[in-house]
Amino acid sequence: MSKFTDQELINLYNKNENFQSLYNMKCVDLDTHEGIVQFEFDIEKKFCNPTGDVQGGLLSGMIDDTMALAFIFKTQFTKRPPTIEIKTNFLYPTKVGKAYGYGRIVKSGRNLVFLEGHLKQDNRIVVTATSTAVIVDMPTSRASILSKK
Repeated sequence: MSKFTDQELINLYNKNENFQSLYNMKCVDLDTHEGIVQFEFDIEKKFCNPTGDVQGGLLSGMIDDTMALAFIFKTQFTKRPPTIEIKTNFLYPTKVGKAYGYGRIVKSGRNLVFLEGHLKQDNRIVVTATSTAVIVDMPTSRASILSKK
């Protein structure tokens, strides 16, 4: 498989329906060399609890996806990191509207990868997270999408 530039990976991710999630995430910045990614989320009212704050489980899912994609992009969609442990801290309530997720590879070994991330809204960190994941091969159905450049 040929090596893609960071911008090519961003474009492929954002235009491919197979990579869309329920969180309306769009990749806005990527540095595969450093293992860093940034996503924009357009959070809808349907994700809120009765008090109007975004439900914490959904926020955990958003930051989990962001952290995992830092690793997936770095491996050019050849590997994926199913989470085996995640710790999420909710610093402030998250509301409907734009939020930005930042994911980073802390350390990657042969079998495990350690990730961290945070979610920002209105220039304030509202959620932080760390995770440990096992490294496995990407299903060929996903990897083949990129090989059709």
